[in-house]
Amino acid sequence: MSQVQFVSYINLDAAEPATLADALATQRAAAAAHLARCGGHLVAEFREIRLDGFEPARTELRKALDLCQRQGATLLVARLERLARDPAFLAELRRDLERLGLRFAAADMPEASEVTLGLMAVLAAVDGAPAASAERLARKRDYFARVIDRQRRDAVEPGQARHRPAAPARARHNRPCMRRTMERALSVAPVLAEIRAAGATTFEEVAHALNELGVPSARGVRWYPSQVRQVEKRIASVA
Repeated sequence: MSQVQFVSYINLDAAEPATLADALATQRAAAAAHLARCGGHLVAEFREIRLDGFEPARTELRKALDLCQRQGATLLVARLERLARDPAFLAELRRDLERLGLRFAAADMPEASEVTLGLMAVLAAVDGAPAASAERLARKRDYFARVIDRQRRDAVEPGQARHRPAAPARARHNRPCMRRTMERALSVAPVLAEIRAAGATTFEEVAHALNELGVPSARGVRWYPSQVRQVEKRIASVA
């Protein structure tokens, strides 16, 4: 079996030049450990440096993606932890990977992949999300792992792909909703859309995913299927 090829992308912060070399060595070591675990081969390395707190233009990332496309390689982000707090970055990376038909991995976050980037982006953008505990992080990683496994199995067995229901009917009703309730429903709409796209077909599955991902309900407690049904109905009424 041929080795999987990887193109490494390293993102550094030049705010503390004295530690730049150490940060580079740490990220290279993380990338090397990932390659050793999966028996991959490093094709090339690209480095991006943030200056004075300003985000780079991502020119090196675009070069890395271009090489991945030409070589049929997987993009390997050495340190996704800080970048994962930027929903715009995650969403843009997801679009680029989908447009180019590329695979993605993160050396420091094995639960991340091209399949879960959309969910990670909308979760990063959810206002009021509670601080992540070790237990919640473990549940989230387990959920992402199941999503990745299911979608990749569906990809190799298209005939067995799970049926996804049609989008909820966009029925409009005359009874007004409270403004705060509607705003809350719309704020979680992107999360619900990503969970549905990830393969959840029932209200029970969506509620379970929301709880696994640590998304708070309107009352700050667990989600239940009836709540999901009500929220999706509100979203459909203004779609």
